[in-house]
Amino acid sequence: MPNRPNLRPVILVLACGLAACASSPQGKLRQSVYDIDSAYHVIAAPMPDVMAGKLPGVTLTAAEKTLVKSASQGVFDEIASLETSIAGGSSITATAVSALEADFASFETCWTGIKAGQQPPACVDSGSKTTATTTNTAGN
Repeated sequence: MPNRPNLRPVILVLACGLAACASSPQGKLRQSVYDIDSAYHVIAAPMPDVMAGKLPGVTLTAAEKTLVKSASQGVFDEIASLETSIAGGSSITATAVSALEADFASFETCWTGIKAGQQPPACVDSGSKTTATTTNTAGN
């Protein structure tokens, strides 16, 4: 058997380094954005089939489709804006992440309700659509 170096100390150091990054305020905000992005994609995955009338028992009116598309696009745009800021090394604000969380919750409620044949109040006002706010601080 070949003699392999023990990688456990290296893995442990890397894991601790990642944990430290995620425990910083910016790390937590960034992780929130990534978590919402993942949840958004899971929830929005059946949208094309529903919009095309391919999901048995679910029929949307043109107005409902427009409403859901608008809410979905708003959340998608917020996620993209925050992820662009993160990738560019800019700090993101708790206000921007809170707005994204609120808009995502509104979209989720709207989409779930419309698929079930209801139009929850969240669909009327599909979130605050607050523009993501960042500050130009590299390295956080």
